[in-house]
Amino acid sequence: MSEDVQVQPQSEDRKWSAGSVRLASLTVTASEISARLGIVADKQFEQGSLVSPRHPAGARRKNSLWLRRSGLPNDSDLADHVQTLVDMLNGCREELADLSADCEMELFLGFGSENGQGGCALPADLLADAAALGLDIVLDLYPPGPPED
Repeated sequence: MSEDVQVQPQSEDRKWSAGSVRLASLTVTASEISARLGIVADKQFEQGSLVSPRHPAGARRKNSLWLRRSGLPNDSDLADHVQTLVDMLNGCREELADLSADCEMELFLGFGSENGQGGCALPADLLADAAALGLDIVLDLYPPGPPED
């Protein structure tokens, strides 16, 4: 090999992932969702509340929104986020079934890789467990760069 050619070591591809449960409704309040599930939301917004409290004349929310994060760090595997959320909701099957008539319910998953390429595996049995809870799965892919909180 010529001395003027340098081989750069492969940089480690750092991936990140995040997961949360989102329930949105035009008729059920976020507070009522918390009460019915017996789980406190990490964030919740009521229908008609300001999208940005800093802009009092700005847009208002069309529906109530209830959010609960997995609580795992962003360097955890995406499947671990899903498993944590499924485990959290597993005791709420009846309540979720009742809420499904009035709520859009989803696992909202984010995934990114610093070099722009990467992947993850979600085992079939884990996907079946999420589906049994009535949760749609939304996978949001991000371009290279660290996640923004």
